[in-house]
Amino acid sequence: MNIIYIEDHRRPERNLEYKEIIKKLGYDNVIYFCNTVSVEHISNLVADGVICHSGMAGYDIVKHFSKEKGWPLLSYSGAVGSTHFLQENGFTKNQFSVDSDYFEFVLPEFIERCKLIKEDSK
Repeated sequence: MNIIYIEDHRRPERNLEYKEIIKKLGYDNVIYFCNTVSVEHISNLVADGVICHSGMAGYDIVKHFSKEKGWPLLSYSGAVGSTHFLQENGFTKNQFSVDSDYFEFVLPEFIERCKLIKEDSK
């Protein structure tokens, strides 16, 4: 599995917090970190899934390529209306969202979905 976490430059402290969560849950050999949202870089990623903040600079780039390449996308945010569970977008398949406070709790389910999607695509 190769899931890419795109770092949000507005909140480096949250990046560190989520890196600790990922390590604590034992996913540091599955989730890799990317600190750029350049079109050239994102368009060349090879990924089984992508994670990023829905309000970060470059979110639209990540979202575009996740649709184009069929990557499952987990976007987290603290916006009103964000859910505490892994919610799939009703209009775009394999695009999920969650409230930032519940990232840790939905991560295992998102990774499992990424595995199933990868297996189904073979």
